[in-house]
Amino acid sequence: MTSYGVDTNWYMDTGATDHITGELKKLSFRDKYNDGQQVHAANGSGMDISYIGHSILHTPHSQIRLNKILHVPQAHKSLISVNRLARDNNAFLEFHPNDFFIKEQGTKRTLLHGRCEGGLYPLKPSHNNQALGVFNPSESVWHARLGHASSTVVQQVISRHSLPFCKSNKSTICDACQRGKSHQLPYPRSTSVSASPLDLIFSDVWGPAPLSVGKNNYYVSFIDDHTKFTWIYLLRHKYEVFARFRDFQNLVERQFGRKILAVQSDWGGEYQTINSFFKLI
Repeated sequence: MTSYGVDTNWYMDTGATDHITGELKKLSFRDKYNDGQQVHAANGSGMDISYIGHSILHTPHSQIRLNKILHVPQAHKSLISVNRLARDNNAFLEFHPNDFFIKEQGTKRTLLHGRCEGGLYPLKPSHNNQALGVFNPSESVWHARLGHASSTVVQQVISRHSLPFCKSNKSTICDACQRGKSHQLPYPRSTSVSASPLDLIFSDVWGPAPLSVGKNNYYVSFIDDHTKFTWIYLLRHKYEVFARFRDFQNLVERQFGRKILAVQSDWGGEYQTINSFFKLI
């Protein structure tokens, strides 16, 4: 067998039972190979397998799947198992003295037409310059694969293990990370409406802010769900919330002739005392 050195092409091999390559970058997705088996050459010597993965060869008319590619660092060229290619792509191959064809099994449509070179049948880039390569994952894809690790950790793993990736000038924001850092999910859209005033009161505290003329740092708001009336009380300290709530309670319960039934807040510590008096939502 003639040695061609390290070759970037794929070569058809009718005697190979698996796809084999010595170039790790040809595997678009891969996992560490732990079965302990070896690939045996014609002279009987064994070669270790490092990874197993798959790739896609893009053709002018279709995409050819290469499943279960074995990464063998000692391999000097990449071999395609004709049998596995035919089975995985529902295709058949025709070999002629000067060229070869990969055709669809049912329709006999030509998926790829290649030329014979030096007695071998290589797969090369098509004439429209569409690469017969693989998809290199971006850093954001590796970020997701590594359990949403930080960018520093992702870069260290990529560098340490020589993982293939494509650099992007665009800064991406991971939606899953943003959701994970949220204290709570957004409230669902509510269609409920209170039947009467004071059935439900919304309350929130805002601040701290620059000192006002009255040396107030905060304010607390009370909004009635039924009427949408709003009351604002200025505060110097957060612990004054309960006292201002009692002022608000005395005012509105006399005005409407009804009792406050429930209060909805963000569960801040300043509302814990109110919780002992009302149903706090």
